[in-house]
Amino acid sequence: MEENQEQVQNHNGELKKEAAETFKETKDQIKNINFKEEAEKGKGLLGKLFKRPIETIKEIVEDNGNQFYKTALIIIFVWAVLILLKKILDFMIYRYYKFDVLVTLKAILSPILGIFVMALIIHILNKDNKQPLTKSITTVAIAKIPLVISTILGYLTYISANILYITNPISSFLIIISTVLMFFVVKEMFGEEDNEKALKIFIKVEVIYYIVVFAVSFLGLSI
Repeated sequence: MEENQEQVQNHNGELKKEAAETFKETKDQIKNINFKEEAEKGKGLLGKLFKRPIETIKEIVEDNGNQFYKTALIIIFVWAVLILLKKILDFMIYRYYKFDVLVTLKAILSPILGIFVMALIIHILNKDNKQPLTKSITTVAIAKIPLVISTILGYLTYISANILYITNPISSFLIIISTVLMFFVVKEMFGEEDNEKALKIFIKVEVIYYIVVFAVSFLGLSI
């Protein structure tokens, strides 16, 4: 019993240390972001992701120089800004819509928390491979790119509500693409060559994630 408690304490201590290191790394990366350079890198990454998704995910996982972390931070930032702008436009365009600061803040935090929670679950379950938390965040954020595109498609409804007949099926397809990318993220992060075993790990990650989503929903957050 005492040995188990000691292991839990050591594990919690390691997580706190990794979280502190990740926070420091994030601050350092944000300070040195060149938006023009990252925009070009992002375009190239997007092209590779849709042409060669499996190879691209593998390249990101095998990158030990953390060169894609800035790109991941940009993706998260852009997603949050897109949600904020949509809330503002809804308030400006629709008379029935009331701007609520708390609701808007929760909406902005949702994708950020979603990425972080998924990354943390992968990181904890994948502790034997000793991958940095920043790599988990990077791969998850990149797998969520289709959802960012789906958010952009949502802006087309300001042109015409009828465009939903086109954008809704596309958005559903983008969700599927993101889910498939997440499977390959899990497969590559865990270094599992067997697809069946990788699928079991992926299902485990998803189940834990949705348990957390359910728990967090009681706080009024949707991730």
